[in-house]
Amino acid sequence: MAGYLFSNSMLMLERAMDFQWTKFNAISDNIVNAETPDYKAKYVTFEEALDSSIRRSIRTTGGQGSAMRSVLSSARPVVHVAENESMRMDDNGVNVAEQETELIRNTYQMQYTMDAINGKITLLRTLIRGQ
Repeated sequence: MAGYLFSNSMLMLERAMDFQWTKFNAISDNIVNAETPDYKAKYVTFEEALDSSIRRSIRTTGGQGSAMRSVLSSARPVVHVAENESMRMDDNGVNVAEQETELIRNTYQMQYTMDAINGKITLLRTLIRGQ
Protein backbone atom coordinates (compact mmCIF):
# COMPACT_ATOMS: atom_id res chain seq x y z
CA MET A 1 0.00 0.00 0.00
CA ALA A 2 2.86 2.39 0.71
CA GLY A 3 4.01 1.82 -2.86
CA TYR A 4 0.67 3.17 -4.06
CA LEU A 5 1.15 6.41 -2.16
CA PHE A 6 4.70 6.79 -3.48
CA SER A 7 3.97 5.64 -7.02
CA ASN A 8 5.18 7.37 -10.17
CA SER A 9 1.66 8.69 -10.81
CA MET A 10 1.55 10.37 -7.38
CA LEU A 11 5.03 11.78 -7.97
CA MET A 12 3.87 13.11 -11.35
CA LEU A 13 0.85 14.75 -9.68
CA GLU A 14 3.21 16.32 -7.13
CA ARG A 15 5.43 17.67 -9.93
CA ALA A 16 2.36 18.97 -11.79
CA MET A 17 1.25 20.85 -8.68
CA ASP A 18 4.78 22.24 -8.23
CA PHE A 19 4.72 23.49 -11.84
CA GLN A 20 1.26 25.03 -11.43
CA TRP A 21 2.24 26.76 -8.17
CA THR A 22 5.42 28.15 -9.76
CA LYS A 23 3.37 29.34 -12.74
CA PHE A 24 0.84 30.97 -10.37
CA ASN A 25 3.68 32.89 -8.67
CA ALA A 26 5.12 34.05 -12.01
CA ILE A 27 1.71 35.22 -13.25
CA SER A 28 1.10 37.03 -9.95
CA ASP A 29 4.47 38.78 -10.25
CA ASN A 30 3.59 39.79 -13.81
CA ILE A 31 0.22 41.27 -12.83
CA VAL A 32 1.66 43.10 -9.82
CA ASN A 33 4.39 44.64 -12.00
CA ALA A 34 2.12 45.53 -14.93
CA GLU A 35 2.82 49.24 -14.34
CA THR A 36 6.55 48.93 -13.64
CA PRO A 37 8.73 50.43 -16.40
CA ASP A 38 11.19 47.99 -18.03
CA TYR A 39 9.62 44.97 -16.29
CA LYS A 40 9.68 41.87 -18.50
CA ALA A 41 7.03 39.19 -18.14
CA LYS A 42 7.98 35.81 -16.68
CA TYR A 43 6.74 32.50 -17.99
CA VAL A 44 7.21 28.97 -16.72
CA THR A 45 7.94 25.78 -18.67
CA PHE A 46 7.95 22.22 -17.48
CA GLU A 47 6.61 19.89 -20.13
CA GLU A 48 9.50 20.31 -22.57
CA ALA A 49 12.22 19.57 -20.00
CA LEU A 50 10.28 16.63 -18.57
CA ASP A 51 9.61 15.21 -22.03
CA SER A 52 13.26 15.38 -23.07
CA SER A 53 14.37 13.83 -19.75
CA ILE A 54 11.88 10.97 -20.13
CA ARG A 55 12.94 10.31 -23.73
CA ARG A 56 16.61 10.33 -22.73
CA SER A 57 15.88 7.92 -19.86
CA ILE A 58 13.97 5.55 -22.15
CA ARG A 59 16.85 5.51 -24.63
CA THR A 60 19.49 4.80 -21.97
CA THR A 61 17.62 2.45 -19.62
CA GLY A 62 14.83 0.98 -21.71
CA GLY A 63 12.13 2.65 -19.60
CA GLN A 64 12.80 0.87 -16.30
CA GLY A 65 10.55 2.02 -13.44
CA SER A 66 13.37 3.05 -11.11
CA ALA A 67 14.97 5.19 -13.82
CA MET A 68 11.62 6.82 -14.56
CA ARG A 69 11.19 7.62 -10.86
CA SER A 70 14.61 9.28 -10.87
CA VAL A 71 13.61 11.41 -13.87
CA LEU A 72 10.35 12.44 -12.21
CA SER A 73 12.10 13.20 -8.91
CA SER A 74 14.58 15.52 -10.55
CA ALA A 75 12.06 17.33 -12.79
CA ARG A 76 11.59 20.99 -11.91
CA PRO A 77 9.72 23.85 -13.57
CA VAL A 78 11.87 26.53 -15.20
CA VAL A 79 11.10 30.26 -14.95
CA HIS A 80 12.04 32.28 -18.04
CA VAL A 81 11.97 36.03 -18.65
CA ALA A 82 10.57 37.28 -21.97
CA GLU A 83 13.40 39.72 -22.68
CA ASN A 84 12.37 40.71 -26.21
CA GLU A 85 8.70 41.47 -25.56
CA SER A 86 7.38 44.97 -24.90
CA MET A 87 3.73 45.86 -24.56
CA ARG A 88 4.12 49.58 -23.93
CA MET A 89 6.34 52.55 -24.65
CA ASP A 90 8.09 52.21 -21.25
CA ASP A 91 9.31 48.70 -22.27
CA ASN A 92 6.97 46.91 -19.89
CA GLY A 93 6.37 43.40 -21.23
CA VAL A 94 3.12 42.48 -19.45
CA ASN A 95 -0.18 42.00 -21.25
CA VAL A 96 -2.59 42.08 -18.29
CA ALA A 97 -5.53 40.53 -20.15
CA GLU A 98 -3.34 37.63 -21.27
CA GLN A 99 -1.98 37.16 -17.75
CA GLU A 100 -5.46 37.14 -16.22
CA THR A 101 -6.56 34.53 -18.75
CA GLU A 102 -3.54 32.38 -17.90
CA LEU A 103 -4.26 32.83 -14.19
CA ILE A 104 -7.80 31.48 -14.66
CA ARG A 105 -6.55 28.57 -16.80
CA ASN A 106 -3.87 27.75 -14.22
CA THR A 107 -6.43 27.86 -11.40
CA TYR A 108 -8.57 25.28 -13.20
CA GLN A 109 -5.52 23.10 -13.83
CA MET A 110 -4.61 23.29 -10.13
CA GLN A 111 -8.15 22.26 -9.22
CA TYR A 112 -8.04 19.26 -11.59
CA THR A 113 -4.68 18.19 -10.16
CA MET A 114 -5.98 18.50 -6.58
CA ASP A 115 -9.04 16.45 -7.54
CA ALA A 116 -6.76 13.71 -8.90
CA ILE A 117 -4.63 13.74 -5.74
CA ASN A 118 -7.74 13.64 -3.54
CA GLY A 119 -9.12 10.74 -5.59
CA LYS A 120 -5.94 8.72 -5.05
CA ILE A 121 -5.89 9.49 -1.32
CA THR A 122 -9.58 8.58 -1.02
CA LEU A 123 -8.91 5.25 -2.73
CA LEU A 124 -5.99 4.60 -0.39
CA ARG A 125 -8.15 5.47 2.64
CA THR A 126 -10.81 3.03 1.38
CA LEU A 127 -8.19 0.30 1.00
CA ILE A 128 -6.89 0.88 4.52
CA ARG A 129 -10.37 0.78 6.06
CA GLY A 130 -11.29 -2.26 4.01
CA GLN A 131 -14.69 -0.90 3.01
